[in-house]
Amino acid sequence: MALLIGSLICRCLREARMIPHVLNRDEVIGILVGDPLLYEKLVQDEHSENAELSKEDLTVKLDVAKDLERLDRLKAFERSYWDGPEVDLSPIMDLTNQLTRTFAVYLGNAATLFDRTFEDFMSKFRQSLQRAGMTLQTVDFTLEDAAILETNALSYLSAGDFLLAFTYDRLLSSQIMMKQVVTLPGAGISVREDLIRQGLNDPNLSSALVRFALRVSYISQASWEDLFKIVARRVYEEPGLFPSARLLELIEQDVVFSCNLLCKSYAEIRTWSPLQRRSEIETSLRNVRNRY
Repeated sequence: MALLIGSLICRCLREARMIPHVLNRDEVIGILVGDPLLYEKLVQDEHSENAELSKEDLTVKLDVAKDLERLDRLKAFERSYWDGPEVDLSPIMDLTNQLTRTFAVYLGNAATLFDRTFEDFMSKFRQSLQRAGMTLQTVDFTLEDAAILETNALSYLSAGDFLLAFTYDRLLSSQIMMKQVVTLPGAGISVREDLIRQGLNDPNLSSALVRFALRVSYISQASWEDLFKIVARRVYEEPGLFPSARLLELIEQDVVFSCNLLCKSYAEIRTWSPLQRRSEIETSLRNVRNRY
């Protein structure tokens, strides 16, 4: 059962990655001029699938997981915010707002797909048992079952697909699992603690994972801010896992997260000395850990 549910979640995550994106007029013109063959392909794809918007707008299927990575590649994040000339935050805020909407659509797709798929699977499972003269009371998951499910999430983590890894974790604790009489071990299945611990312990993943936890906290409108809380707790409670100085450095590099964490404006924080800024960040981190 655990293997089947794990495969269902993986399939739903793959399907949820691709969402339709409406191309605006400038984008369409740019494609038409710069790459006519791509434009022709998009139009053919649009009409062959009889897309809802095909008669009015040109849409393209967008890989959400890849699109959300654009926040990491934004050049403005490579600049110094706190020293030198003031940085224009408009590009960051515009992209943040766009990716917030994309994130919400992705999560909605993933949850809807999984709910429908799992409900359909459980319905067929019950019918099979009834035909065999048996009645389904509960499906009890053991710790071994949980370990099987965690392996799937870890495979996404190892590949650097943090969005998919933590979405997988959340689908495991979705309400549809409870409604379909699946009994989970203990308080349920949550693999995010293990995912974060293993990610922080991997030098090839650790900094990227921390940046993901910072940015998804505001891209998700705080619904995923628990990831950062776990990161902060692990860094300070398990010395040697990930340098606390590196955590502070990564926070300072993310101007949106810094302002949110300190509950201050960009203009106000810029007036502080580096020592005061670090001290305020450390104090806020201590408050975050104490509230967890």
